[in-house]
Amino acid sequence: MYSLYWLSGEPNADDKESFKIGNRWFKPNYHAHIVFDWMNHDTGKSCKLNDDDMMQMQTLASEILSMERGQSKTETGKEHLERNDFILEKQKSELRNLDAVRRYKEYQVKVAEQEAQEAESITQALRDEALQKEKQSEMLDKAISDKRSKLNKEKGSQLLGAFADWATGKSKALKGDIEDLKLDLAEAHEAIAKERKRTQAETAKLEAYKKTVAQQMESAVRNAVLKKDDEIRNLKERISWRNKMLDMFTKLLARNNATFRNAIDIIISFAKDTYRSIFNREETKTIKSVMEAFGKDREDYRAIGTFLVFTADKKENLSNSEYRKAVREVDDVAIGRYEQAQKRGNSLKL
Repeated sequence: MYSLYWLSGEPNADDKESFKIGNRWFKPNYHAHIVFDWMNHDTGKSCKLNDDDMMQMQTLASEILSMERGQSKTETGKEHLERNDFILEKQKSELRNLDAVRRYKEYQVKVAEQEAQEAESITQALRDEALQKEKQSEMLDKAISDKRSKLNKEKGSQLLGAFADWATGKSKALKGDIEDLKLDLAEAHEAIAKERKRTQAETAKLEAYKKTVAQQMESAVRNAVLKKDDEIRNLKERISWRNKMLDMFTKLLARNNATFRNAIDIIISFAKDTYRSIFNREETKTIKSVMEAFGKDREDYRAIGTFLVFTADKKENLSNSEYRKAVREVDDVAIGRYEQAQKRGNSLKL
């Protein structure tokens, strides 16, 4: 069993039994009520227990229930208290403890206030000392500045006199240097004038030489142009004569050789047909027979092929694209590509 009683404040840190309900703390009072049978049923009389017997019973109860045994009054000298008296005494003890705690807290606050006052006093003393040092430093800086100004004035007069003496001697030395420089400058001007005359003479010679070279080059170019004009005129005359002879030979060949005429017509027809890109088998055979009739190797065949296309162009005046188309395919006939395609069975070169 246990009963509860209110605590006046919070429990001690080592109090593991108290608990809080709402805003108040409660202390349980664990106890037990034992009913003894004091009757000696053999005699019909009650048993009598003295203080020592009761003390031994409390000890046995503590050991059996594993509870802490209270101190004996022989040790504490305290008299037994009733329940209510015990509770009141307990609360008084706690109040005394709380009062002791309060006094200790007040003592700590007082000590902290004293330490704060001492710290403030030390801080103020340090501030005063720092201010004094600052004033002393300002006074020392002013004294140094005054002494420096005075020293500068005294040294300035001495330096000014020394500089005047030095400047007088330096001025004399400079006058001598200036005279020497004037002589050097006059000599330099004379040398420059001589060099200018020599340069002008060299320039005149160079201009005369350039003029002579230009005249020679102009004469050489004129003679070369005249010579080249003669060569071009002679070449044009030779080309014109060859063209006339070639026209005569072409007409003669076309009049007397039916295969040649047929080859020319085949080339013209092929070149102007926009849907065809290669010769057929019979056309290839006709063109190749003309080449073989007048040539003996591939180079001859190609030259004859060029002549055939040239003759076709002279006869029909082919466009640029038609002329290139005819030259490409006739040259393929001359170098044997059509024949190779025939052997491989390629239908594109038949």
